[in-house]
Formats: sequence, C-alpha cells, structure tokens
Amino acid sequence: MGWIKNKFSFTEMFSNENGKTSGTAFCGVIICIVGTITFFLGCIDKMWVTHTVDVISQSIVFVGIGATLMGVRKVFDTKKPESETPPQEEMINS
Repeated sequence: MGWIKNKFSFTEMFSNENGKTSGTAFCGVIICIVGTITFFLGCIDKMWVTHTVDVISQSIVFVGIGATLMGVRKVFDTKKPESETPPQEEMINS
C-alpha cells in the first residue's frame, strides 16, 4: 500500500501493522521533539550564557534514545507470526 497524500493522518503515523497505536513510536517522537528543543536551547546557552556543552551532549543522548524507540517499533513490526491458526493436536490411536 502506497502513501496517499489526501488521506494522510497523524494517528496512522503511530500505528503498527495491526492498526493499534504503538506506544514506543509515540514516546520516541515526543522524546525526539523534546531533545531537539533542548539541543537548540543548549546551543543558545553555549553561545551566550554559561559557555558549557553539558546540555548539548545530554540532549544528543536524549534524541538518540527517542530514535532508538522508533527503530524498535519497526523491528518488532516486521516480525510476522508463524501461522495464523494455532497448531492442532494430533490424535493418538491407542
């Protein structure tokens, strides 16, 4: 299924293949947004306020955690179940 421009929705961005909302994707996006904002504030802090890079290095780690969460969702979505129906028990004739 391809991308249809007229039917784009943000809720589908966070859904897995079953149509359920993926918590790891949602948390990953929120963590990346917060980390990016923190990175820009750290750059302002580095240039004009305290001249340290502590906030910048910590925000890079924070964005990395968010990206890892989004990647974990993709790894688990690609795993397919082995079969749709449960295995049937074999009848043993005694």
